[in-house]
Amino acid sequence: MKLLSYLHNPIRKRKAESENLCQYKVRQTKNQRTIQINCSQCSRTSTLNDPVCREMIFNIILTEPISNRLILSYLYERDYEGKELATLYELAKLGDGLANYNNVQITCNSSHRECGNCISYRKELVSNIISSSKSEPSISYKLLKETNIEKIEIPDHPECSGCTANFHSIIKEMQEIASELNIDLTCEIVYDHKIDADSKGSKGSKGSIDSYGNDQMGYDYEKHIKPHVRPAFSTSRIYTEPPENTHFMKCYDVRNNDGRMLQVSIYEMTDRPEKLYMAIPLEYNLKHEDLGLIERVRKKLIRFRPDNMNFADPVNSREYIRRIGKQMLEEDSKVHGITLNPIETRTYSDILAKYTTGLGILEDVLSDPKITDVYVNAPADINPIHVVVDGEECITNIFLSQDDLDSMVSRFRAISGRPFGEATPVLEMELEEFGVRVSVIGDPLSANGLAYAFRKHARTPWTLPKLINTGSISPLTAGLLSFLMDGEASILVAGDVGAGKTSLLSAMMMEIPQKYRILTIEDTREIPIEDLQKLGWKIQGMSSRSSILNTSIEVSPDIALRAALRLGNSSLVIGEVRGPEVKVLYEAMQVGTAGNSVLGTIHGASTRAVYERIVHTLGVPPASFKSTDAVVVCTNTRVGGGMSKKRRLTQISEVTTGWDDDADPDEIFAEIMRYSAADDSLIPTDILDRGQSELIGKIARKWGISIDDASLNIRIRAKIKQKIAHAGSLDARLVEADVVSKANNIFWLHMDMEKNNAGGPDYERVYEKWNSWFDNFTSHTFRQE
Repeated sequence: MKLLSYLHNPIRKRKAESENLCQYKVRQTKNQRTIQINCSQCSRTSTLNDPVCREMIFNIILTEPISNRLILSYLYERDYEGKELATLYELAKLGDGLANYNNVQITCNSSHRECGNCISYRKELVSNIISSSKSEPSISYKLLKETNIEKIEIPDHPECSGCTANFHSIIKEMQEIASELNIDLTCEIVYDHKIDADSKGSKGSKGSIDSYGNDQMGYDYEKHIKPHVRPAFSTSRIYTEPPENTHFMKCYDVRNNDGRMLQVSIYEMTDRPEKLYMAIPLEYNLKHEDLGLIERVRKKLIRFRPDNMNFADPVNSREYIRRIGKQMLEEDSKVHGITLNPIETRTYSDILAKYTTGLGILEDVLSDPKITDVYVNAPADINPIHVVVDGEECITNIFLSQDDLDSMVSRFRAISGRPFGEATPVLEMELEEFGVRVSVIGDPLSANGLAYAFRKHARTPWTLPKLINTGSISPLTAGLLSFLMDGEASILVAGDVGAGKTSLLSAMMMEIPQKYRILTIEDTREIPIEDLQKLGWKIQGMSSRSSILNTSIEVSPDIALRAALRLGNSSLVIGEVRGPEVKVLYEAMQVGTAGNSVLGTIHGASTRAVYERIVHTLGVPPASFKSTDAVVVCTNTRVGGGMSKKRRLTQISEVTTGWDDDADPDEIFAEIMRYSAADDSLIPTDILDRGQSELIGKIARKWGISIDDASLNIRIRAKIKQKIAHAGSLDARLVEADVVSKANNIFWLHMDMEKNNAGGPDYERVYEKWNSWFDNFTSHTFRQE
């Protein structure tokens, strides 16, 4: 039998170098018991496919009480938990159960001359089953599975039937023990177990030969029992291989400014409509000598901390650690004879900063420009991070530890200066270094531990042409919004969470001429104030107290609003309209003291929802609501019924004037543009096409132009936005804020030149002049390249 001959292979007979168990320790926390085996001094491969290591692991987990987690600890640490650890326990218990048959009575007192042959075979079979179960349970399993006791021939002798029945009973009992396994332990060709200095912890190739020249056959434990893997200095764990229920879709690399690379692969799940985002950071693929170098320097950095170092300042502390780490890396590499090139030194120093003053593996995820949101659900050690990639939520192969979460919230508390604990279980803040808004909840609000949400801001301000290229708006929509903003309309941008309200608001702000002043009020900063200031806008930001935290050390929103109203004539932008300060806002709008125009975002999926919230929930009188000129609705739309969600502007409605306080919300609004699912775009209604919009008419009267001129003005703006968007599809730089702000300024200059014409402005001439400028500008840009 091939399996029996396999058991005689000398490599399978080798025992542990020491009768003692490997060095290990047990850690007990509130919710978890962990066994950590120290493999750093072991000469074996420290993998499940090494029979000696496997037997040692089985002995340890059977010696200790049931644990939730097993760690094989070396430069790379492999964590087994959940289903994988349960599988290891099943395999260990198989050997433990079969070991009870070590001294089972198989011999008999028969004088039959063929009895010795039967007894010899039976002893050898039972002995092989038991001995292999300790280190190679798959062989025991297969031997028991293939042993058909019904087909064993019984010698024709009166004394043989009882002896055979006893043997049958023993084998059946052992088969019953094996049948309790919920694992298919089918043998297959696996890699060799030959040990050398460079192979520790790494795989060889399947189907190779062992050090005795024999093919290796057995169960591939490493393939079927997959651990979470991490470097020793990281407590975050990842799967390095995709699950079997996935199909590969695409892959790409993400590099940060220091050259650190993140390998990203996207897989499609075969058993549910969801995708898997697999990220493999650089440090999870380093050579062992480089990994050891980083770990040695990291330990030195932990001990080396100046008293005057302010780690609440993440930018300065990170740069300091990166600089000191670079020096230590160069010194340590010389001592240990390791050659590092300048790129490696810079990359490794960045890794050190990442795991000392940074956010660890979470930094890599946040550096991916395709990701807009990151969610960490509690308890984090059993729930993978979720990310939103191009509008579609995906699970990942990343699991954060409790240590990661605790250290992050401590750092966030220090950076923000805001309280966090049982009395205040919510923390909201802006993490400027990574351009994200962070929300954290803890006990007692989150009973299972800390939970996080990270909302990424755009690296550069959004513009209307950029939104055209993402499919969020059409060129005509962009022209209309530009006209309304130039006309100082008061607009509410409504939508659900993550629908793109703030992105659209920021893009609309760029359509306010730079000659006008802008005041903003936000509790969590999201509007790109500094970027707009650098581009020439006169903008002043104001911070107010969070509506959730309500701490006494920050200014309340109503006081911030009253202060803004006293800062002079300005366009007023409210980060989010949601509290009692709205009454103050509408009072100011109604009597004309709110400035040129008022913009704000509000949660609501429709114009009706916006009206009911402001009037019925927030207590604004219906007559005051008429100060709102228009409501723009953003939606996360599943285009064509697909699983991915796309940000779309789905409605632009003006607030009409001919209604009383008892009017139905449907009578209050008139749609100017509505979303067409067939076209996946906003299309104009008859109100816009026939020039019947009250709002456009009001702006036309204020400017002293006709409705036809106003309509032409909108369409010329639409042509300009479309021209910029098309250029941006060829070179993405041309839809960025610096180019769009220049283009807007040129348009306003030419419009200003045309205002005194006797016959009114010639819009076609304005467009021709602008178009000539834009062509010259783009050709000059390309020529400079």
